[in-house]
Amino acid sequence: MAASVDVVALLSPVLLTQLRVALGHPHRLVVAGDWSELDRLVRRTAVDVVVLDPCADGCDGVAEVLGFLSRHPSVPVVTYVMLTPASLRAVVELARHGLQQVVLHRFDDAPARFRELLSPPGDTLTEELLTALAPSLRRLPPALEGAVKRMFRRPELVWTAQDLAAAAGMPRRTLYRQLEAAGFASPRRLVQAARLLRAYVYLRDPGNLVEDVVVKLRYGSSHVFVRHTREACGLTPSVLRREVEGAEFVALLRRRLLAG
Repeated sequence: MAASVDVVALLSPVLLTQLRVALGHPHRLVVAGDWSELDRLVRRTAVDVVVLDPCADGCDGVAEVLGFLSRHPSVPVVTYVMLTPASLRAVVELARHGLQQVVLHRFDDAPARFRELLSPPGDTLTEELLTALAPSLRRLPPALEGAVKRMFRRPELVWTAQDLAAAAGMPRRTLYRQLEAAGFASPRRLVQAARLLRAYVYLRDPGNLVEDVVVKLRYGSSHVFVRHTREACGLTPSVLRREVEGAEFVALLRRRLLAG
């Protein structure tokens, strides 16, 4: 079964209707009314992909799109446009700035093709950490290995070790035993690391404040987020954002997660 995709869209009514048809169930679609609301939604909710029409409000929105991309470089963006001179001019200008994912209404927006295009590509740092953990992950039962990988890819869905045990279909006691046998430090550290790695990705986007990351990943309070960050690397979120590179943070989390 395909994973659910959380899509935020800023589109004209015609394009929005076709996008709803393409997504179907169980994908969740949130509609932004304007550029300001689009920015707020991306700052405060976990989003897999943004679908937008630069001319959704009837004006040339190239500057708005470029501003959004500069504030949220980690968020995948797909432009969806009707075949009009204004839209094509916008697409050409955006392509000059590196935005390549374009869908044309009535030409390449069939539901199956659209759903494939909107599938989350996966965060690079998450995949790097999973690769680094692969020898230990392979020692887990398949159901637990799959649950751990899903947790790292969708950390906002797992809060506790009990959630991870439920996702793997096993008692909590068995979860602890299996992770220990595979060389992992503890379920709590795994859950914490999954959220911290995604938090780090969000922190690196200039458009996100620390408070936005707290809300997006459902930490409950800034105090909890700061405490978890200090436990993991001895730094506050603000210092982590400024001074630690991605590869360094992945290596740090790997060392923290492996018992040896």
